[in-house]
Amino acid sequence: MYKGWTKNLQLYVYIQKRYRKGFLKTHKCGKWDFLPNGWKKTVRICPIKNKWHYSFQTPVQKWKQKIKVLVLDNKPFKLKKERFGNWRGAKTGRTKAVPMNVWQENGSNKILVGHLGLYSLAMVRDGKLMAMANQPIQGQRYFIGRGTMEARKFKTLKTVDPLKRIVHKRNYTTKQLYTIPKRHELGGREY
Repeated sequence: MYKGWTKNLQLYVYIQKRYRKGFLKTHKCGKWDFLPNGWKKTVRICPIKNKWHYSFQTPVQKWKQKIKVLVLDNKPFKLKKERFGNWRGAKTGRTKAVPMNVWQENGSNKILVGHLGLYSLAMVRDGKLMAMANQPIQGQRYFIGRGTMEARKFKTLKTVDPLKRIVHKRNYTTKQLYTIPKRHELGGREY
C-alpha cells in the first residue's frame, strides 16, 4: 500500500452495486486484474476510472477535496499515426490532469495519493521546508513529495495548482550604461 498498487494488495473495489474486498493479481498497460473474495474469475479494473479504497489497519482521514496529478496517458500498443495541421507523425502519450483521492495518517505528514503510494506533505515557513501534520485549508500553499525536507532533495509530485502563480512584470526600462562601439572602432577591416 505504501509503495502504491502492487501484486497481492488488499483493496475494496466497487463492483456490481457494492464494494467488494479482494486482492490485486496482475497488471498490463495501466489496468489491473482484481480477484474479489469468493470469486473464481478476476475482474479488470482501472485505478483512475473505478471507485475503490484501501483496506486500512491504522486510522486515516480522507481529504475533502481531490488533488489533480499530472500523469502520462497510455501510449498506443502498436504504431499509430496522428495529424495536427500540416504535421504528421507517430502517436505518443500525452500528459493529463487526473483527480485522485488523498488519505492522511492522523497526526502525521504522511499521505497516500491515489494508487501512487506514500508521499510527504510539506509547507514553506521562514524560507525552509517544514512538515505539515494537518490537511491544508483552501488557499494555503503546500507541497507533496518524497525525500528529506531540504529544498534540493525533496522531489515534488507534479500536480495542477489551483492557486494562480504570482507573475512579476517589468514595466520599466534601464538607461544604457555605455555606448556601443562602432565596427571601425573595434579594429575590424574597413570597407
